[in-house]
Amino acid sequence: MDSNSENDFLEEDYYSVLNLPKSATPEEITYAYRRLSKIYHPDKHVEENKKKQAEILFNKTQKAYEVLKDPHQRAIYDCVGVKGLKTEGWEIVHRTKTPQEIREEYEALARDREERMLRLRTNARGVFTAKIDATDIFEPNQYLDFDNDDDSYLYIPAIEVSSMTMSMSTEAPITLRDTIVLSGNLSSRSGSVSSSYKRLLSTNGWVKYDVTAGNGLHVGAKIFKMITKTIFGTVEGSLNDLSSGMLKPVGRVLLGTSLGARTTGYISLGGRLTSIKHTSLSTEVEHNTERSYCMCKLEIGLAPAISMLYTWKFIEQDLLLRIYARAGVLNSKLEYGVEKKVSKLNTFAATVQIDVINGVTLKIKFVRASQTYIFPILLSHDVITPPIFYATFVPIVSWFVAKNVILDPIMKDYKNREINKQREINKKRMAELRQEALSAINLMMATMERIVREETEKRGLIIVFAKYGNAELINQSGDSFDNNDTLQPNIIDVTVPLQCLVKDSQLILHSTTKCQLPGFYDPCIGEDKVLIIEYTHRDQTYEVKINDNEALRIPRPHSVLVRTATPPS
Repeated sequence: MDSNSENDFLEEDYYSVLNLPKSATPEEITYAYRRLSKIYHPDKHVEENKKKQAEILFNKTQKAYEVLKDPHQRAIYDCVGVKGLKTEGWEIVHRTKTPQEIREEYEALARDREERMLRLRTNARGVFTAKIDATDIFEPNQYLDFDNDDDSYLYIPAIEVSSMTMSMSTEAPITLRDTIVLSGNLSSRSGSVSSSYKRLLSTNGWVKYDVTAGNGLHVGAKIFKMITKTIFGTVEGSLNDLSSGMLKPVGRVLLGTSLGARTTGYISLGGRLTSIKHTSLSTEVEHNTERSYCMCKLEIGLAPAISMLYTWKFIEQDLLLRIYARAGVLNSKLEYGVEKKVSKLNTFAATVQIDVINGVTLKIKFVRASQTYIFPILLSHDVITPPIFYATFVPIVSWFVAKNVILDPIMKDYKNREINKQREINKKRMAELRQEALSAINLMMATMERIVREETEKRGLIIVFAKYGNAELINQSGDSFDNNDTLQPNIIDVTVPLQCLVKDSQLILHSTTKCQLPGFYDPCIGEDKVLIIEYTHRDQTYEVKINDNEALRIPRPHSVLVRTATPPS
């Protein structure tokens, strides 16, 4: 829930001021500037009040044009924003560097800054695991005499913590290519410490060395190498249990290849090098998309098995649903669960594990930043129905109760505090932008009327009504317009500015925030916003709604047809 106060200050978006994409050509920049100059130039207005309003808006438009037309200033602005133009020293850079050199120099400075940060930063991670034995709930002590006539006692199931494990690791980057990781593991039965060194190779690969001391000594090494653009491989080996006097060399070779844009195939051979029967061969195929992940694996060896994992990704809800099944000669298991990102730093997951050998387990996991807390709860040694039922539905019910009673109020309060903070910081700035938008609309009226006349004559694009603002309020009020439609405080009328952006019966908006378009302002800073437009084209009336940063080109075929408009007389 941490926030960066530097991001709370509103900064001019010169591309939005001119309604241009960041890839705009010099000709497009000049055309957009000249088009707005026809509206804002002070000499085009007679009234003293309008002349003053026009002067403010013309200066703002001219400033955006001066920055974007100059390749040097535009390169600086694209790299570091408006603050880069105000930094001392860039005047010399203007005269000595080309735009491409400015971008390259900025990227080099960013890399140097990143390297300095690497030297100062350690990435500490921790995992706490507490295994809980709750089998007494579903498997009461069989030696208790429940037929005893004495009903004076109340049986309370025994829930015990069977074991605990804590592990910590600290990642210490030495350079951009060299990293050392120190870690320790402490459990209720034993402990160990380990160290690893990883180095990135210049030939598309890396090498890693591991040393672990605890229950015996473990020494290992692993090499990764890109063989071609689509084929890669890893080779790893280790020596285990050196303290027992018996060397157990273990090795593994993996070869992977891209089978498509989102599909990868693997084949690996590994096991104990001194015993063929302890060696296994496996092949795996995974397919990863934005909405799902699928993995199938076949293992051949002493214990043949086949397994499959499928994950549904609900990006809008920050939610993952997983199901995993494994069928083998020695053991079979089924797992299903859910993972929910509660906030930027917090993730909650619950998984039900049904294992033929180990029984039924409910695994609860909570991740807070770099700290992970895992609670495997053993509910039954045997696969029986009651623990499966309760392990499935109790977390779901508990989540909805916690979400509605605890999490939602906390997150709502946090969001409101952040919004109020942004509004307070930008209070004066927002008042200026609102006044600028109202002045712009006042100056646009004549241009808007002219464009409407021209578009009406050729049955072109006419903006009937458009509103912009709080997404939740607009969605609650419905998408459809009516003659009595009234605007709320967090929603503004942007019909006039959008009509002035119509050219040759087309309206084009780019994938930037709309609040800095000519005639727009942000009516609800910090909140999600949408733009909804009702327009006519070729005597047909349509409606379209887009998110704040979504691009738009109308007319478009998939707009919603509302009704047939009355042809102009």
